[in-house]
Amino acid sequence: MIICAAVTFSLIPIVFAAVVFSHIMEEDSRLAYVLWPLRLIFIASPVVALFFGLRGALPGTKSLTAPQGRINTTSKILRLVVLVIGGLFTLGAWVAFQPPPGRPNISITFLAYTNEVTGARLARFAITNLNHSTILAYNPNVQIQSPTEPGDAANYWPGYNQWGRLHAKLAEGTSTNFTIMPPTNQLPWRLFFYVYPNQGGGGKNTLKEVVSISCLSVGVWPLFAKFLPLGGAFRLPYNFESDWIKNEN
Repeated sequence: MIICAAVTFSLIPIVFAAVVFSHIMEEDSRLAYVLWPLRLIFIASPVVALFFGLRGALPGTKSLTAPQGRINTTSKILRLVVLVIGGLFTLGAWVAFQPPPGRPNISITFLAYTNEVTGARLARFAITNLNHSTILAYNPNVQIQSPTEPGDAANYWPGYNQWGRLHAKLAEGTSTNFTIMPPTNQLPWRLFFYVYPNQGGGGKNTLKEVVSISCLSVGVWPLFAKFLPLGGAFRLPYNFESDWIKNEN
């Protein structure tokens, strides 16, 4: 009974996985129209399997027509499942409709130029979290002044990325120091990096992670991002730049 029901409902995720793989490998946009019905079926299939399995409508299952006490127990289980699923959707909707977190308040301080043991010239920075919640600062880069570029700034590429030089989770009032390689020319430059707000623990943040991952897994985000109020679930990073720094010899 269990094996027959499992085989019956495993066909849906297998077909879903095959269509997704074909869509990725062949980049066939027509398959996108097939994916959405399959996503909905895939999400609903456990509930449908439970409902019909308890009612005896699946191949290999026995109809629960008697005794009366067993029917009442089944009805209670189905009601409980519906209440749990409804509660989870309510919590997810509450998180998704939360306003997006505001721009965090941080301090960026250029400390000095220094040299590492190999003789390479480095610039030392300090970042302090002045926000009331934990933040994640990461992915540092260097920009140089360039009037011909949007924002009068262009990314400086020394031949390799320096993203690993900063990856710090900072609680309220804490700081971190790090170094980065400045440009070799004499143009003014600045530090550029990203900050994720609200990176602390707790049930609310955990629920946000679950909602955002769920939306990503079924393709809701970013396909319908402009139509859905998912700002609370998705914590997009903010860009931060230091003041322009004179490149000294």
